[in-house]
Amino acid sequence: MQFLLKILARLTIIKYHPHVVGITGSVGKTSTKEAITFLLKPHFRLRESAKNLNNEIGLPLAILGEADSGYRDPLVWLKIFSRGVVQLFKHNPHYPELLVLEYGIDHPGDMNYLLKIARPEKAIVTAISPTHLEFMGSIMVVAREKGLLVTTLPPIGTAVLNNDDAQVAALASKIKANVLTYGIDKPADVRAESVALSFDSAGEAQGVSFKLVSKGTSIPVLLPGVVGRPPVYVALGAAAMALSYGVLPLTVAQMLSSIPLPPGRLRLLPGIKETTLIDDTYNSSPRALSEALQVLAQMPIKNQGHRLAILGDMLELGKESVELHRQAGRELATLGIDYLLVVGERSRELRHGAVEVGFNPDHAWHFDHAVEAAAFMKDRLQTGDVVLIKGSQGIRCEKITKELMAEPTRAKELLVRQYKPWI
Repeated sequence: MQFLLKILARLTIIKYHPHVVGITGSVGKTSTKEAITFLLKPHFRLRESAKNLNNEIGLPLAILGEADSGYRDPLVWLKIFSRGVVQLFKHNPHYPELLVLEYGIDHPGDMNYLLKIARPEKAIVTAISPTHLEFMGSIMVVAREKGLLVTTLPPIGTAVLNNDDAQVAALASKIKANVLTYGIDKPADVRAESVALSFDSAGEAQGVSFKLVSKGTSIPVLLPGVVGRPPVYVALGAAAMALSYGVLPLTVAQMLSSIPLPPGRLRLLPGIKETTLIDDTYNSSPRALSEALQVLAQMPIKNQGHRLAILGDMLELGKESVELHRQAGRELATLGIDYLLVVGERSRELRHGAVEVGFNPDHAWHFDHAVEAAAFMKDRLQTGDVVLIKGSQGIRCEKITKELMAEPTRAKELLVRQYKPWI
């Protein structure tokens, strides 16, 4: 099946010659893909890969125009292949002129496999950090494999790089294509200045604001409903890609202020008992967790509330798993966070790391499953508390958010993994 999908997708690329934008990175791939799509959609007939269809099965499906996998249903797969064959032999006048594709890899060789199906003309690398170490072995292998997306671009292409990430910035010297950089801390072609948490007239946090600096312009932007620097990096990466297509900086800034950012990525949600939730349950990795903890530490507290972290396992870290979890716990203990709940077997080490450097063990609990943690916390939340909820996909921490959010009937709209295969 995988081989047939590869052939069918490759033949579709050859027949229709769409322009391809590729996205990879250890964090922020899907959010950046959706942000790029939002900024470019008014200018092109385009399609993005649905959900996170980004691997050896998902990427071909995205090229064929399928919104989902056939999973284990042979009849669904037959229909997928049939539609793909028809599209090959009968011209589809609505086939996109631009494909925005996410390239997700977790084994050496995966990127080369995906590039043989669809090689982009423009591509972005969001970040390179310790992810998929169970299969990759080291961050150097991660950097080499993800870097292939931009180091193999044609000379007339464009590589968009996060200049604040040392591993990503190092790729610039290996790239033959044009290079466009973005960042907050380091000099870059597209930058964010004055990044800050923004409040509404009632004093409630409403999003993150910054000034978009590019091509001699400085334009204010508000990203509504999110907190922290990670969403800003998403906006900057998408802005850089849009600017490479000639979209004007003012247009980019105006569109960013109304961008529909995806759920489960540092989203602010009202919680029960007049609490505030930071829902970051899409996934977790050491770097993403560190950034989320920094966000929680900087959130203002009202009415004698507390800062609480509910953290699930970080998966696929291989032999580094124990130390990376302990390191996260040690960092948490320095940030003024009041209570810690951990979920899953690996996160025991996170709790251990926090306690060994002084975190109060009576304020730290472990649970095997998300639903147990949710039930425990539901009775203990107090008015004014701010709660970060984060974990790898397999831990299903969105179940915790659903139990603690003020409007659980909106879960399908506001949370990740609310469609049938996951539920």
